[in-house]
Amino acid sequence: MTKNDTNILSPRQIKALPVLAAIPNCEEACKKVGISRNCFYEWLKNPLFKEALNKLRNEIVQEAITQLKANSVKAAITLVSLTARTENPSVQRAAANDILNHVMKFKELLEFEERLSELEKRFPPMS
Repeated sequence: MTKNDTNILSPRQIKALPVLAAIPNCEEACKKVGISRNCFYEWLKNPLFKEALNKLRNEIVQEAITQLKANSVKAAITLVSLTARTENPSVQRAAANDILNHVMKFKELLEFEERLSELEKRFPPMS
């Protein structure tokens, strides 16, 4: 494989991809896989490598979102239970404020989605 071969990934690149995707700090990730930053940036010039790295990063984000969704009911119950804490009114106030803010953001998002949907019906995207 030549240095500029963009049709395949080297075994070293394949092995490094999960580490490079999982560690957000470039220098730390490069150190972990035993490459220089310059080498990493050279690898990024390969569209196949860049696409594989982005795919792995997106999978990591999706997994994090799945975890947040799975625990959102528990978080909501915890937040609501804080409103019943009579020994600390500031905790009650903060929890109530958080609940109201989340509800308002959710409502705004729903309204935005409805408006966008209506606009897309009126003005379909051009292909």
